[in-house]
Amino acid sequence: MVDTITGNSMRPAIFFDLTHTLLEKVNGQYYLYSDALDTLKALRERGYRLGVISNLSEGVTIDEVHSFLEECSIASFIDPHLIVLSSEHPENIKKPDKRIFDRALEKSGLVKAENKAIFVTEEHEHILAARSYGWRAILKRNWGECRPEEGECVFSLTGLLSLL
Repeated sequence: MVDTITGNSMRPAIFFDLTHTLLEKVNGQYYLYSDALDTLKALRERGYRLGVISNLSEGVTIDEVHSFLEECSIASFIDPHLIVLSSEHPENIKKPDKRIFDRALEKSGLVKAENKAIFVTEEHEHILAARSYGWRAILKRNWGECRPEEGECVFSLTGLLSLL
């Protein structure tokens, strides 16, 4: 479905946090979780648009992040127009601030989240915030157990495929 005013696809958009969600940091180096590539590929094949919402230091650009995603071999799955960085905003707003989620909606062409905007992160505080803004938010547990009070939760990125 295409919005006739903006021309943007109205397909659902999944936004991932980067560190500890798609990438793990080991000895100062970032590595993709072993199931990241296959999961991103499967989600794209299912018609989801994929993006990133990330808190980064002031001055980091979208081009730099895109280059980093290329180094990690996932740039081909992430829509460059759906990269949302805290450093884009003059005040360097960070998750869980509503304005960064609003920016993601704006970039995706979605007027409201209404289950068409999905956020995946390991940060419980960010999950609660996204849900309060109307987003479907899925907690990615890197350790411990998913608890019923946490809502949608997965132990791996592959777990998203059974939820979405």
